[in-house]
Formats: sequence, C-alpha cells, structure tokens
Amino acid sequence: MKSSQALAVTVFVVGFAAPAFAQTPAASAADSAPNMRFQIRTMEAVLSLAVQNGVDLLGQKINEVAPGLRLFAGQPHAHGYQIEGVGWFFDVEVPTVYPGAADLYLDLLPQGARPSNVGNSVAAPRQDPMQAAVVRDPQGEYRAAIREALIDAMIDSGQMPLKPQEMLTVGARRPDPVGPPIVGDETVPLVLSITGEDLALFRQGKITRAEVKGRIKIKEDRR
Repeated sequence: MKSSQALAVTVFVVGFAAPAFAQTPAASAADSAPNMRFQIRTMEAVLSLAVQNGVDLLGQKINEVAPGLRLFAGQPHAHGYQIEGVGWFFDVEVPTVYPGAADLYLDLLPQGARPSNVGNSVAAPRQDPMQAAVVRDPQGEYRAAIREALIDAMIDSGQMPLKPQEMLTVGARRPDPVGPPIVGDETVPLVLSITGEDLALFRQGKITRAEVKGRIKIKEDRR
C-alpha cells in the first residue's frame, strides 16, 4: 500500500511543480552525500517535532475540559526524498484522532459550548469570553493545527537545496491502516508546496512572513 501511495504522491508533485531549471553538476558526490543525508534527517526531525508540538498544544486544551482523555493515537514520522528536476518531497505520517474520544469530549463540554448540527453543517455557539479557548471542533482544530505547524516548519526550517523553480513539498496523512476501518474515522490528506524562489525571497527579507505564507500552495481534502 505504501508503494502505491508513494507513486500517487510522486505523480501529484510532478504535475504540481513548475518546470525546474537545468541541473548543475555537483562538485563531489562523495563529499556532498553525508551532508545531504544530515540535511534530510534534520528536516524530517523538524517536521515531526512541529506536528508533535501542534498535537501537544491541542491535547492540553482538550484536557482542560476532559482531564486524562487521550484523543490522539500514534507518533508523527517523516520521510524525505528528492525528485530529480522537481525538488524535495517529505511524507509525514500524523497521529490518528480517535473518533470515539472526540465524541466523548464533545459530550463533556458545557451545554452552552457545544456545537449544534444545522442541516449538514455544524454551527458554533455564541462565543463566551470566559470559554474562548474551549475546543468546539476537535477534528477541525486538529487539521488546522497540523497545517499551521507544517507551514511554519517549511518557512523557518526548509533549508533543503532548491533551485528557484524547484519545490519544497510536504504531504501529511494518517498511517496506513492495519485493520478494518473505524466507523467515523476520516483521512486528512494535506499537501503543501512552495518554490525555492519564494523561500529565498523571504530569507533575504524581500517579502514578509505573511506574503510567503500566502505563496504556499495548499491542497487539502476530507475523505
């Protein structure tokens, strides 16, 4: 299953990226290989830690209402590799949200803080300043936390060697299932891409943080 996922992701990234500049010969493959492996491992660690930090912060907010409730299963893992002529892709496995735990958490919310179903949408209750930090949509806030954590990591730590039109791409997904699907569970495929040129402009101070975040291409689906 993982091989088919990797192939699908590779096809998507190739179609998503702009044509890359011609490759320049490396000074010495033997000299650059150890440093390149270090850069890859460093970026993998940065992305994994960013996801874990987002999960931990959301978990703390969840536990303010439901102490000891475990909402997430698993640990984040990242694997990076180079796509010749396209750039770098990092596949990030993110923890799974226990659907039953999310429902239990919502049941524990004070009555005035619970979301209500209106048609096919979920309407949030009126904001109470005393309950502004209450998580009312665990699944939605989890997706947002993962997305923002990975975007920040790409901007602040995306130091992989990129030509101007090559891409730094990060894909986030749940781990491959090892058993039958759980009723209510959902996949959150997320792909984030930015060009080497945009990252360079930000690091040179030629565009702001808000501008570089606006240039990140986001593909996000709920299935």
